[in-house]
Amino acid sequence: MTERRIERPEPPWHHTEGIGSGLVDTPPAALKSGGELGTGIGRKHQMTDTSQKARAPRREAPKSPHLQVWRWHITMWTSILHRATGVALYGGALIIAGWALALAFGPDAYATYKGLLGSLLGRVVMFGLTISAFYHLANGVRHLVWDTGHALDIKSANASAIVVFAFAVAATVSVWGIAAMTGAI
Repeated sequence: MTERRIERPEPPWHHTEGIGSGLVDTPPAALKSGGELGTGIGRKHQMTDTSQKARAPRREAPKSPHLQVWRWHITMWTSILHRATGVALYGGALIIAGWALALAFGPDAYATYKGLLGSLLGRVVMFGLTISAFYHLANGVRHLVWDTGHALDIKSANASAIVVFAFAVAATVSVWGIAAMTGAI
């Protein structure tokens, strides 16, 4: 007498493989040989053929683009400079913290710190921080516009990159020009 077997479909989350099996709601992957997975009653256990003759020839792994072969473009520069100016502004925050500490330590410490910032090296650093602040501001606004879904095409992205660079240079030169006219530097 043959045994009658009723096939009941199992829910996709019922499998016994992997961490948290039974809690994962993804169905198990099908084997290449077309066998079934799982350990339910009456299920077959089949394994794929892994003999050397059954394997496809090994392909070379894909290569990641390297900077030597990558075509540089303006939006790439804006991305890199946005990160670099963010790091520079963090350094500027440390300079401001040093200024506050010098102010707290008294007139002698403050005069020394002010002399350091007024030196040629200090002015170069402050100029770099000024252009970093304006660049980071303009590029941040550009990203906010992108977050609304506007100006994402290549032509608009390239044009906005040029605007960001122009704004950073013009604003920095304006601020330093006003500072020089008023005698602040």
